[in-house]
Amino acid sequence: MRLVLASLFLTLGVGQAAAHCGAGSTTVLSCTTGRGTKQLDVCITGDRVTYRFGPHTAPDLRLSASIKEVAHQPWPGIGRAIWESTTFRNGAFSYEVYGAYDKIDQTSNGGVTVTEQGREIAALTCDSGTAELGLFALSDAKQAAGRCWDADAQKWGAC
Repeated sequence: MRLVLASLFLTLGVGQAAAHCGAGSTTVLSCTTGRGTKQLDVCITGDRVTYRFGPHTAPDLRLSASIKEVAHQPWPGIGRAIWESTTFRNGAFSYEVYGAYDKIDQTSNGGVTVTEQGREIAALTCDSGTAELGLFALSDAKQAAGRCWDADAQKWGAC
């Protein structure tokens, strides 16, 4: 069932945002914010996950982490929405990127919440209709890299 859902969601929202992760990369989330003025992308390339945010041609911020080490909260398997979140860290700053698909409304959304030392300093949402999701892509990549999710402990560990 999860494979069927993943296949369906990978075909949803494919549009202008699709090209931003590049050839050979897998999209986790891609969308615009600020009425199209900024691009938000989370892409998997090889054994790395990259967060990019800013103008389409020259992002203001780019962070990269190994698939094994990046903080990732997978969908717990219940609820109206299928959602996941991934957190990138840069010194005192954390960038929690989330994507969700509402199973009833059949809409995708996403965004990023920025915190500094645990205090929220910004929250941006994807422009309506621009969210391209690769739900389960990062969870699947972590499993392929030998990491397994422990739902009781709420953390990834060795399989």
